[in-house]
Amino acid sequence: MEWLPPYAPDLNPVEQVWNRSKYTDLANYIPNDIGKLEKEVCESISHMCSQQSLLRSFFKKTILKL
Repeated sequence: MEWLPPYAPDLNPVEQVWNRSKYTDLANYIPNDIGKLEKEVCESISHMCSQQSLLRSFFKKTILKL
Protein backbone atom coordinates (compact mmCIF):
# COMPACT_ATOMS: atom_id res chain seq x y z
CA MET A 1 0.00 0.00 0.00
CA GLU A 2 1.24 3.46 -0.85
CA TRP A 3 0.25 6.64 1.01
CA LEU A 4 -0.88 9.39 -1.35
CA PRO A 5 -1.73 12.98 -0.51
CA PRO A 6 -5.41 13.97 -0.78
CA TYR A 7 -4.80 15.94 -3.97
CA ALA A 8 -1.91 14.87 -6.18
CA PRO A 9 -2.70 15.19 -9.89
CA ASP A 10 0.98 14.66 -10.75
CA LEU A 11 0.68 11.13 -9.29
CA ASN A 12 -2.52 10.24 -11.15
CA PRO A 13 -2.10 8.89 -14.72
CA VAL A 14 -5.73 9.73 -15.51
CA GLU A 15 -4.85 13.42 -15.25
CA GLN A 16 -2.43 12.90 -18.13
CA VAL A 17 -5.24 11.41 -20.22
CA TRP A 18 -7.42 14.46 -19.58
CA ASN A 19 -4.53 16.84 -20.26
CA ARG A 20 -3.76 15.13 -23.58
CA SER A 21 -7.41 15.25 -24.59
CA LYS A 22 -7.92 18.86 -23.50
CA TYR A 23 -4.68 20.48 -24.65
CA THR A 24 -3.73 18.36 -27.67
CA ASP A 25 -6.67 16.55 -29.25
CA LEU A 26 -9.32 19.17 -28.52
CA ALA A 27 -7.20 22.31 -28.44
CA ASN A 28 -9.07 25.17 -30.12
CA TYR A 29 -12.14 22.97 -30.63
CA ILE A 30 -15.40 24.89 -30.30
CA PRO A 31 -18.45 22.61 -30.30
CA ASN A 32 -21.87 23.76 -31.40
CA ASP A 33 -23.55 21.88 -28.57
CA ILE A 34 -22.77 19.64 -25.60
CA GLY A 35 -23.54 16.48 -27.58
CA LYS A 36 -20.78 17.21 -30.09
CA LEU A 37 -18.34 17.95 -27.29
CA GLU A 38 -19.16 14.64 -25.63
CA LYS A 39 -18.66 12.80 -28.92
CA GLU A 40 -15.25 14.40 -29.51
CA VAL A 41 -14.07 13.72 -25.95
CA CYS A 42 -15.12 10.07 -26.25
CA GLU A 43 -13.32 9.76 -29.59
CA SER A 44 -10.19 11.33 -28.12
CA ILE A 45 -10.13 8.90 -25.20
CA SER A 46 -10.93 5.92 -27.43
CA HIS A 47 -8.05 6.85 -29.72
CA MET A 48 -5.68 7.02 -26.74
CA CYS A 49 -6.83 3.58 -25.55
CA SER A 50 -5.39 2.04 -28.71
CA GLN A 51 -1.98 3.67 -28.12
CA GLN A 52 -0.36 1.49 -25.48
CA SER A 53 2.98 3.30 -25.57
CA LEU A 54 1.23 6.60 -24.90
CA LEU A 55 -0.66 5.15 -21.94
CA ARG A 56 2.55 3.66 -20.54
CA SER A 57 4.18 7.07 -20.78
CA PHE A 58 1.42 8.51 -18.58
CA PHE A 59 2.35 5.97 -15.88
CA LYS A 60 6.06 6.69 -16.27
CA LYS A 61 5.44 10.39 -15.79
CA THR A 62 3.96 9.71 -12.32
CA ILE A 63 7.09 8.83 -10.29
CA LEU A 64 5.20 5.94 -8.65
CA LYS A 65 6.84 2.53 -8.46
CA LEU A 66 4.46 -0.03 -9.90
